[in-house]
Amino acid sequence: MTATMTDLIIVGAGILGLSAAIQAAEQGLKVKVFEKDAQPVGATRRNFGMIGTSTLAQPDSQWREYALETKQFYQRIQQNTDISFQQRHGLYVVNTALEWQVINEFSQRAPQYGIPVKLISAAQMTQQYDFLQAKTSILGGLLFTEDYSVEPHLIGQRLLHYAISLGVEVHCNAYVIKTSTQQASTLALLASGQSEQARHILICHGAETDTLYPTILKELGLQRCTLQMALTQPLARQLDVSLYSGLSVSRYPAFKICPSYQDLYQESQLGFAGEFGIHILIKQNQAGQIIVGDSHEYSDIDQPEQFFQREEIHRFIEHYCAEKIGLNLPPIQSRWNGYYLQHPTELACVTEVEANIYLISAIAGKGMTTGAGFIRNVLQQHIF
Repeated sequence: MTATMTDLIIVGAGILGLSAAIQAAEQGLKVKVFEKDAQPVGATRRNFGMIGTSTLAQPDSQWREYALETKQFYQRIQQNTDISFQQRHGLYVVNTALEWQVINEFSQRAPQYGIPVKLISAAQMTQQYDFLQAKTSILGGLLFTEDYSVEPHLIGQRLLHYAISLGVEVHCNAYVIKTSTQQASTLALLASGQSEQARHILICHGAETDTLYPTILKELGLQRCTLQMALTQPLARQLDVSLYSGLSVSRYPAFKICPSYQDLYQESQLGFAGEFGIHILIKQNQAGQIIVGDSHEYSDIDQPEQFFQREEIHRFIEHYCAEKIGLNLPPIQSRWNGYYLQHPTELACVTEVEANIYLISAIAGKGMTTGAGFIRNVLQQHIF
């Protein structure tokens, strides 16, 4: 039995799907969301909850604008309902002369892009952040004061309930197995046999590549990235910042504006950290536990998801935290793999796979920080 026509069907209730649903409903569209799992459990759940507004995109790029729009999206919703969004500064801790040179260069250039930062000497670091052990080789740090955070175990469910409060019809445990265009409408077929019609369909599929348009996804040349992450037992004290390592300086695009960045990037590709794409992130959650990671291993999407974890990566991260950052982690409580898709050259892929059906792919690891702004642009171009 075919249901009543709706304006927009969204496949996937991750951060992109929910951000799209909320913003479409705010424009008066009738929206239905179909999520194959009982709740959002993909990259929207398997992340740090760090909103690096200043660093996940080059400062003069459209993606920087998406990050600022996403921040405003969260702020607006937080005023109405608690989605766990709050300001939390990001502190980059550096250990080598080249890392120190790059953050110096960035601090000099940041004001022209409207990015508030504070360069901190080694002596100031141990004075201001007494949880960092002075015996380490810390040369200094760079504090970003427009960074924010969310709780990854809460944000998906709370945005989902907020979408429902706006009139979005959300169906969980509802697996869309086929979509197609039929004359003046689109059709979504569920595994249950139910079919739904809409004027448009957005497929926000995350790392899922086997069901909807697998051939097209393969033709796009996408890669799957596997990340190792862990959660510790509670730390005895509260950290007032999110911590980034010097390895993160070489990974994040904002630092490309620095003359010494390319030298640092080339250096970062050497050795064990370069082989497995390791850059250390440390985020304390509301329970006092530390979310720590991560690594990046890439494979073709026609290969199975990586099942195992590499113990040597966990040992490297724990050793780095103690010896370079000066933070002895509490015992590990749990571990998991995260997955996202990435395109070799594009920062995200929007593909009209059939008339009025759009496949949204490969936002990679920046969905939580830029997703709402990016998907609003997609809505404006193709839906509104």
